Amino acid sequence: MNWIDKLERRFESWAIPNLAIYLIGMQAIGVVLLISERTSVDQLFLHGSSVIHRGEIWRLVSFMMLPETLSPLFLFFAFYIFYMISNSLEQHWGTFKYNLFVLTGFSMTVLSAFINPGMIVTNTYFLGAVFLAFATIFPQITFQLFFIIPVKVKWLGWITAVGYFLTLLNPSDSAIVVGKRWGVIIAFINYALFFGGDLISSIKAKRRRDQFLKDYNT
Repeated sequence: MNWIDKLERRFESWAIPNLAIYLIGMQAIGVVLLISERTSVDQLFLHGSSVIHRGEIWRLVSFMMLPETLSPLFLFFAFYIFYMISNSLEQHWGTFKYNLFVLTGFSMTVLSAFINPGMIVTNTYFLGAVFLAFATIFPQITFQLFFIIPVKVKWLGWITAVGYFLTLLNPSDSAIVVGKRWGVIIAFINYALFFGGDLISSIKAKRRRDQFLKDYNT
């Protein structure tokens, strides 16, 4: 029994079904507030220094309201895809494990804001890790890119991972870029926590299989 199973036995009743609906709902509220100019992006992103020194504790939650764009068409498809992949993960993993994956990413993201309080933190990368998880579990599913080009999700996952890695190579020390680098690191750590054991087991199994074939052929 791994650590996830142990936590599930103890806290399973705390899990929130259809968590994706609430995550999408928070961003929808953010969209309305931004379009109506009742707030600004500067007031929503997580900034550890503002929480510590100005008491702006709402930032611990408000950064979850930040959308990737205000384009209605893009938002429609982004929300639809996020709900689809989240629902698939929840059905495959179970409600608790999906909740735990999101909560772990959220918690590490908030913690990073206090480790490096000067950087600007958003929800982009730790929620993006949900797609990496989906691509790992359902690699053969095909998306119609631009409604025309069929692409297996595993390749989109690799493209996403490479994009994340390139973000790490950005040498800028601006608050935004530093926040992005931390976001990528957290996404990779979260992914490793949930898939690292399986990946290591897969590599070991492949080595044993290759060694067996080598010995058999000699």
